[in-house]
Amino acid sequence: MNKKVTIILINLLTITNWAYSQINITGKVIDQTDQQPLIGALVQLQSDGNVTVTDEQGKFELKEVSEIDKLIIKYLGYEESIVDVNAQTTDLGIIELQRANTTLDEVIVSASPNSYKSQFKGSNFRINPIALKNINPLSTEEVLRTVPGVNIVGDMGLSNRPNISIRGSWGRRSKKVLLMEDGTPSAPAPYIAPGAYYNPVSDRLTAIEVYKGADMLRFGPNNMYGAINYITAMPPQKPELRVKLIGGQRNYQTGLLSYGGTWNNLGALVEGVYKKFDGFTDNSSVEVLNLNAKIFAKLSDNQSLYFKVSGQFEDNQASLSSQTPFTFDTDPTQNPLDADQFTMRRYGVDIIHKWLPTNNLSFTSKIYATDFERDWWRQVTAKVKASEVRNYLGEEIFNDRYSYLNGRNFAEEDYVIVGRVLNGRESTTDSRWTYTVSGFKETMDYDWDAFGEKQHLEAAVNVHRETFKDRFLVADSSRWARNGTATTDLWYHLWSANGFIRNEFNIGKWGITPILRLEHVDMYRQNLLALAQNPNINSTEDGREPNVYTQFLPGVTIDYRIRNGEFYGSVYQGMIAPSKVFGFLVERDGIITNPLVGQSINIEPELAWNREIGWRGNLWYNRIDGQLTYFNNTSRNFYAGGRNEVFEELGKINVQGLEVAIGAELFDINNHQLRLFGNINIMQSKVLEGRLVDRDLFSQVIHSNATQNEYIDKVNTNRSAYEVYVSDGSGGELLLTDETIGPSDFQNITRSVIRFGDDGISDAEAPYTPRWNTSVGLNYDFKKLSVGVSGNFVSEQFTEFHNFRNESADGAIGKLPAYYSIDAFVNYDFILGKKLNTTVFLNGKNITNEIYRASRLNRATSGIFGGGFRQIIFGINMKI
Repeated sequence: MNKKVTIILINLLTITNWAYSQINITGKVIDQTDQQPLIGALVQLQSDGNVTVTDEQGKFELKEVSEIDKLIIKYLGYEESIVDVNAQTTDLGIIELQRANTTLDEVIVSASPNSYKSQFKGSNFRINPIALKNINPLSTEEVLRTVPGVNIVGDMGLSNRPNISIRGSWGRRSKKVLLMEDGTPSAPAPYIAPGAYYNPVSDRLTAIEVYKGADMLRFGPNNMYGAINYITAMPPQKPELRVKLIGGQRNYQTGLLSYGGTWNNLGALVEGVYKKFDGFTDNSSVEVLNLNAKIFAKLSDNQSLYFKVSGQFEDNQASLSSQTPFTFDTDPTQNPLDADQFTMRRYGVDIIHKWLPTNNLSFTSKIYATDFERDWWRQVTAKVKASEVRNYLGEEIFNDRYSYLNGRNFAEEDYVIVGRVLNGRESTTDSRWTYTVSGFKETMDYDWDAFGEKQHLEAAVNVHRETFKDRFLVADSSRWARNGTATTDLWYHLWSANGFIRNEFNIGKWGITPILRLEHVDMYRQNLLALAQNPNINSTEDGREPNVYTQFLPGVTIDYRIRNGEFYGSVYQGMIAPSKVFGFLVERDGIITNPLVGQSINIEPELAWNREIGWRGNLWYNRIDGQLTYFNNTSRNFYAGGRNEVFEELGKINVQGLEVAIGAELFDINNHQLRLFGNINIMQSKVLEGRLVDRDLFSQVIHSNATQNEYIDKVNTNRSAYEVYVSDGSGGELLLTDETIGPSDFQNITRSVIRFGDDGISDAEAPYTPRWNTSVGLNYDFKKLSVGVSGNFVSEQFTEFHNFRNESADGAIGKLPAYYSIDAFVNYDFILGKKLNTTVFLNGKNITNEIYRASRLNRATSGIFGGGFRQIIFGINMKI
């Protein structure tokens, strides 16, 4: 054969074999701006449509690629990227995608292993999608307790009414924390009634961000302590049907069904979650249905539109009453109040439009609205000596719900919380609240050049409206009655004009970001029940009690960028809006009173100067990431903390502490990965000023000998700090002027007033501010297997401003002992058939079953709420 022909044939054969050889293409897709991996990016061959998506580390693999081709990478909200593929480059390495100018922050979910969001100036903490997948949380509180600076004040086990404290804020119903969902305030009424009676179910969250520091002023109204942003799932790149099923102890059931995808420039997702649980205690079951849908559309090269609609419905056997020390120690699962019922429904809608008239200027318009209603029927309760419960209730009620007391020996200080019985019947009351919220927000972003670098200006204006109807019903016919006589009917109305201006100045390695927020609030209250009894009213405007205030909130953050990190410091003034009852008071020279007819309501927000300094970044070739922050916050105009603990002279409180978060890759060898993470919060609080009245301490609390003696010692040790009032025998009270008091005086005390500061009590701590709050864990990964164990420790903490160390007989007051919990998980990913991506998992919550005293949140009417109950869940997550 001709030598030349032979060479040609050999070359043709080589080309043919090469063209049809089977190769695998791998790579990693990241965000060009923050260099963090993108989950679920679409990776597709141009020729034959062979397609895959990136995993939780942003990595992908396309198998059996048989020819020279082009790879198309798409991700919702990013510019499309095209990469050449050939047999010589099977590993494409890092592929960076650039965010489209029309992208909204609401649709971006990063898989960053870093514990912070770099775009936020100052301290913040981020829980990423991988952490949420591993934990499979029963509720968001389970995840948030691992965040430095956050203390969870538990009261109901699995609850969609979270009790979150950040940097020493009062935790009940998270009233002093701003909660957001996809950047929009989610509390039923953020100004008037910020209590968190709604919380998104944890099953549909993909990330959680906790904000602290001066950049908090971009959000409002409650921006003094911290904010939490729940980030929900974005539409997937590839059309996908997802089914997640979970089962567990105590009839725990969760089902999630979703379908979504991206078609050209339109992404859409429809999702539903059903959750059911019998609860950790008797008569504490919960049933929740959450439905939501969202659309993100790129309308043109300079416009995009985002639309989200949601609904949540809940039916709970939720009780505010709980346990005494005797019943908790006897059996912490007991709850005899079987007629308590909490029902709610909430509808919400967000519409966001982004427009870029030029490449460096954008306008983002947001319309949001929610409609929320809750009904909470609760039995009227009484505290009865354990030895007298049978006689008080009668045989029928006792045998039905209190028979666990049979055969037990009772001490003198053993009490039981029971349903109150009058005329042989138990009774109930209803707290019925209805809220509507709506608003419009316009945000401008402008990039400009100075000092040889890019600067960024951001400004926003927001018009916000709220209404809140507060009704209270009493029914004495039966504990099962669901209608009654109205004893309270209050109407609240508020509108606010607020906004901020903020600029990021970049000068070399330095960044200076000043920010100024303005809050103008106009609100009023009407007592509709009283007005209905007045025949002389002339219009619907009669009886309005107005409160109007304007507040400027300045702040600044300075950062210095170093290799693989930055140092930062910030100072700002934050506020807590005066809400409900507290928003309609009169202040004169620091003294707070209820208004008389004709008095002007003038209470102002609670304010604080907040300071922090810290570092965040990576060390040791990016094998260690973390952050370290020292904070010092001093609040003033502090009126109320716990239930019926009010400052007649406004209080001043300082909280300072150290927050540490660290993640370390111990090794990564041959697909074996071991990662350590740990979070530590050290906190110290001090009540600096104020004059406080505890309205429950002697009218509701049943004291033990220990709390009686402790109070007497407190008064006698620092007599000038206490004003003690006793009964005068005819319905009035007298100021007790004796130098010392004794047990005989204690029995007649009607009211106690304490003064804080240099001329009073100088070492008192704020409630629910434990010195130590620590989480630590290890995660091991091998190919598709993930295993982990983690622990959480919380040191002892006071529960009221009196700082009682001992526990009262009814459990209403007293220091909470330290507690810990240990969790573990196992996840395994695999593919069924060719397309069904499957994860099976097993999670153990509080595996040691160390049941602890979690809180005394409702104090005199509740007692002890327990935590630490073991819960095992297992499930499967499937995507096709």
